[in-house]
Amino acid sequence: MGRTTGRTAAETRQQVVRAAAEVVAERGGSAGLEEIASRARVTKGGLLYHFGSKESLMHAVAQQLLDDFEHDVEVALSSEDDDGAGAVPPPGRLTRAYVRATLAAAADAERTRRATTLLVHLQTDPAVAAMMQADAERWRERLLADGLDPLTATLAIAAADGICMAPLYGDAPLVEDRDRVLQAVLDLTRR
Repeated sequence: MGRTTGRTAAETRQQVVRAAAEVVAERGGSAGLEEIASRARVTKGGLLYHFGSKESLMHAVAQQLLDDFEHDVEVALSSEDDDGAGAVPPPGRLTRAYVRATLAAAADAERTRRATTLLVHLQTDPAVAAMMQADAERWRERLLADGLDPLTATLAIAAADGICMAPLYGDAPLVEDRDRVLQAVLDLTRR
């Protein structure tokens, strides 16, 4: 069975990817295709019809994580105040969107823990680890080309990434004071 009645192939694929992310975050690399298929409400054959192998499914889960973050940054970018109607965007616009998207994720400590657990398990696959590394390098290049002094950009990125990971270490004050910290980091990028 290729897909469940009532869902398109794309919807079925998305449901399988979501289920795989949940199961792997809960059980790690020992998560089996049967359990993932059951969670997605498809047969194992249906799952394999869409993904072919567990490795292919895990690559899709990793890509979805990357795509979701890209989308979060794009949403934050669309709400970025251009500080004027000039044709050239102000320096640091992408960096500020990256900071906003990263710190928005930090507001949900459970989401941060689950996503981090999932990433750790996914990166045991060298191909996924390479995919994640390539994405990190792409972000670094884009952010360092955002018109800010490289040190300022690096500090803003490191602050956002560090605060996002604070819930993993039980550092709730950083998350609770997120709005003030966010404003301080954004102000740093406007100097």
